[in-house]
This record gives sequence, C-alpha cells and structure tokens, in this order.
Amino acid sequence: MRLRGKASALVGLSLVTAMLSGCGGSAPAGRDPGPDAATSGPDINPRDRADLREGGDLRVPIDALPSNFNPKQVNGARVVSYQLADAILPSAFLDGADGVPTVNKGFFDDIQLVSTDPQVVRYTIAADAVWSNGRPLDWTDLRGHWAALNGADAGFEVSNSVGYQDVAKVERGASDKEAVLTFSTPFADWPGLFRPLVPAEVTATPEAFNKAWLTGPQVTSGPFEVADVDTTGGVVTLRRNESWWGERPALDRVIFRVLAPAARADELANGGIDLYPIGGDIDLFTRASSMSGVEIRRATERRAGQLTFNGGEGALLSDEKLRVAVAQAVNPQAVTDVVVGPISPGAKAVGNHIVPPDYAGYKDNSGVLPHDPAAARAALDALGWTLDGDVRAKDGKRLSLRFVVQATPTGRTVAGVITEQLAAVGVEAKVESVAVERFQDTYLLPGNFDLIAFEWTKSPYPISHDQPVFQKPVGDSAGNNFGRVHIPGIEELYERANAEFDQAKRDALADEIDVLAWKHAHHLPLYPESGAYAVRSTLANYGARGLGAYGFAAAGFMK
Repeated sequence: MRLRGKASALVGLSLVTAMLSGCGGSAPAGRDPGPDAATSGPDINPRDRADLREGGDLRVPIDALPSNFNPKQVNGARVVSYQLADAILPSAFLDGADGVPTVNKGFFDDIQLVSTDPQVVRYTIAADAVWSNGRPLDWTDLRGHWAALNGADAGFEVSNSVGYQDVAKVERGASDKEAVLTFSTPFADWPGLFRPLVPAEVTATPEAFNKAWLTGPQVTSGPFEVADVDTTGGVVTLRRNESWWGERPALDRVIFRVLAPAARADELANGGIDLYPIGGDIDLFTRASSMSGVEIRRATERRAGQLTFNGGEGALLSDEKLRVAVAQAVNPQAVTDVVVGPISPGAKAVGNHIVPPDYAGYKDNSGVLPHDPAAARAALDALGWTLDGDVRAKDGKRLSLRFVVQATPTGRTVAGVITEQLAAVGVEAKVESVAVERFQDTYLLPGNFDLIAFEWTKSPYPISHDQPVFQKPVGDSAGNNFGRVHIPGIEELYERANAEFDQAKRDALADEIDVLAWKHAHHLPLYPESGAYAVRSTLANYGARGLGAYGFAAAGFMK
C-alpha cells in the first residue's frame, strides 16, 4: 500500500464578476482561486492518454440506486445520479481541478454573458453534439429544461428551481445550435444552470419528467452510454459510446454496483471493485492501509456532515427555543474529532451553513449558537422540561427524540457521540439505524424523524445551490428543506444575494444568511469529509477528485 497525502487546504476561491463579452471568449464562471491561493488539487494519479491501456472496466461501489434516474427530479437528485450524469449527460460547465468551472467543450463551443442589463446569456452548442436517439442537441433542449425547472408548472416535481425561475425566456439564436437566455431578474450564479442538461424528451411533459426515467436513463449523450440497468441486483453498466465525437475513452465500461460499506474492503482486496470512499470509517481506512496494490488518495471535497432538526408542523422541535437548546447540547468539534480525526488529524468542525471552509467569504459563525451544555440545561428548565431520573419530562411526556441515521459505521459513530451529548443534558435520543437504500425516500424526504444525520455535498455556487435548503415549505413540498424549519426574511436575503454580481456584497449577504441559520437552529453543521479514498494503484485519472469533475472519460488503467 502506498499512502499519498495532499495538503489539506482548500482552494481559496472568489466568484469572478462576469465581464461583458464584447472581447470574445467564454464568460468567466464559478470561483477563481486567485494568484496567491493554496491548492491541494485532485489526487487521481494523472496520466496521459498514451500511458493508459485500451479497455478494461472501472467498478465503482455506490450506496443505492436512485428511485428516479432523472437528476433534476426531486427523487433523482442524488450523488449517484450526478455520477452517472458525468458520463452520459451534457453539462454546460465542468469543474476544473481547482474547482473553477469552465465551459464543457464536448457540448458547447462557447457560452457568453452578452449583457447584464438585462442579463442575457448566449449558448453556442457544439455542431457534433447529438443524443443517443440520433437527434441533434439544440436550443430546444435548453428551452425545455428551463420550462420544466422554472416553477411555472407545479406538475414538474423538480429538485431545484433556483436560477431557472429568474429566466424570462429562452429563444433560438442564429441557428438551432444557439440558445439565448434573457433574465427577468439578475442571477449571478448563471454558470450553474444546465448542470447537467436533460433532453427535451424528458422535459416534454410532467409525466415524462417525473416517471420516464424511473427504471433507467432513456435518452443520453456523452462519452458513455447505458448498457444495462439491473434494479433488482443494484447494478448500472455503462459502455463506451462508439458514436462519441470527443476523445475516445480508454475504458470499455464503467460499472456502478450497490455494495454495503462493510463489504467494500473485502471486495477491493479480492479484485471485485477498484476503489471505495473512506469517509469517516476508520475500519475502511485501516484495511486499505495494509492492502497490496492499493493506495490512499486524498483531496479536500465540498462535502460535510450535519444534523437536521424536524421543525415541521406538529413536530416536537417546531418549538424554536427547544430546538436551540437541543442544538447547544451538541458539540460539533467532538463529533469531528471522533469521526474524521483519526483519518484527518486536526480537522476543524464546519462553522458555516452556506460557504465551505477556506472559500472566499467563509466565516466561522458557530459562536452565534455555541456548544454550551449549561445554557442548554437552563433553557430546558425554563421551558418546563425538568429532569425525571435521567430524562427530562413535561406534562407527563418524556423528552425523547427519534434519531435517524444510515446503517453505516459513520452513521453509527455520529449517532453514538451525539446521543451521549444529548443524554448529558437530559434529552433521550432513540437511534434508528436504517438501510441506506431506504434512508432518503422513507425517512428524509417525508420528514419521518426528529433528528437525522447525513452529509451535504456543496457546489461551486454555494449561495444559490443551498437556497432550496431554506425554502418555505408549501404543503407537502419542502424542496431540500428536509427539516421544514422556515426562517422569516431569509428568502429576501437570498433574492438579493443571487442578484448581486459584486463578490464582497454577496459574501456579506451570505454571512447574514448564515447568522440567521445559527440563530434559528435551522440545522447544525458538524464535520468536513475526509476526502480519502482507497484506490487500486494502477487506476489513473481517477480517485480523490477533490473540487474537480468525476472525469470518467479520462479514467483508465496504466499499461
């Protein structure tokens, strides 16, 4: 085993203020590291295409198949859906190794911010870009995508309307290969749109959008195509797309297989898979450290653990004062020390709900709601929750919370630490360790919990990306606000931040949003992901991607 370490510092990033396109070239996008920024970069064993052998299968373990393969549908917005999208769907921009998005030249020749008043963006689609059914990728795909996601038709069960709702119209440009977006409201994170882009066949009707991809993607475009989807066995097999107009991938196939974390070390050792994420699993880390032909690759990711409180109507924690007291009983740094400390010594707890650590604009605001067991006890006393033995009670009812976690070593570890911390102030947490494949649909989405712990993945556009996390629930629809905690006034702050092109002002607005999130105990940030992966040492251009794209098209095995 060879241990490969990277510096733990994230890229110090700042949003590029988009320039007018009169000088030609693509509009700047995402966050720019700046000349003095430290970067760890991806740890992927970079190799030239000529150094890779032709063929082979990349076998990737996943937690579960999505219940919907449309990544833009509410049940399809999962990590695995976006992994698949990297290989089989277009995207307007791709994240570079430094985390800065750049135009995806496989599908777009150019993307220009034409003007800011009104805001107009022009997309020039690559001439060779076609869908798997033979239809050319054209402006109608962008129009259909926008029409489905802009929120105008509630029949489309979308995961996120942010940005699309700010577009007034999508029109044909100089040809079918040109789409022109005109915005009704300025949207600074416009490069985050159409990532990925789904075909017009999917967005044609709500029925197609919500149900056409329940058992697998139907119309795709990319360096790979779908060979087989085995929903019973939990396996998705992609094969090289022989009609792909870009550089030919080295790999024959990419195989995604549902595999429990506890089984992954044995499978890697026995040649059944080619890598696995270590996360905060010390057993997976220890096993990988002693495996022949395996190395540990590391790169800082935009992924962090957090604790969500159910503040929905009728839930016990809808009482904000009670929710704040429970939050103060939890020590995020202690959770961090136990979960990722053995793998990433010195890791700091995440102190911001919006901006990832070390990004430009990041500020640790955790002092707004600090870990303070004494304050928690006093607040609980004042609320009438008094100790009755080891557990508090009020009006004959015990202060007992259903705490849902995934049945993984990390989930159980997080649950154990937090349960002890809550018990120290007289709050009982009854842990329900549930199967990974049932976690989202049965517990997270319907709000079937009092407390629930899982990991968020951020995007290069943290402000607009996280807006649905705070959206106001309407009926059964809560977007990504799984805890259904609504903070008055937060929508207005988001509207101002999303329309603000000045980075300093955007950072200040993001800071205001974060302070509100702490004050109201919306959810509680915990630990940063370790970014560690156990990887077969012969695998090149893949592994710990850090801030970059997945990059299946470039992956392969060394000669």
